[in-house]
Amino acid sequence: MFCFPKKDRLCSYNLIQELFSRKGKSFLIYPFSVRFLVKDEDKATTQVMIVCSKRYQHRAVSRNIVKRRMREAYRLNSLELKQSFANKNQSLYLCISYVSKDIHPYQVLEQKMQEVFKKIPQTLESSEQ
Repeated sequence: MFCFPKKDRLCSYNLIQELFSRKGKSFLIYPFSVRFLVKDEDKATTQVMIVCSKRYQHRAVSRNIVKRRMREAYRLNSLELKQSFANKNQSLYLCISYVSKDIHPYQVLEQKMQEVFKKIPQTLESSEQ
């Protein structure tokens, strides 16, 4: 239930290219920059790519700490988001990038991740109108 298996990770080169082309939508909730793409498909999936750039976190140890915290926050809070897109037979492809030079505590990242999950459906509704 609260796991992060390989099938939930966005690894497909073609999907990543499509996500970063003009087809994907984006927004910023500091310290996260979020890009997402929604597709109508028979088999609904939710896949995520977690990124922490060397531009903001220069040391590999820092990047790994941030990515570990982001994965944990995603894993514990993504169930409702996954179910809402599965009910609509839509696939969600998501890239969450960390864009802060500071290493925030886990509680802050979890709160911001929950805000991200609330903003994705709102962004879709506003773009459809």
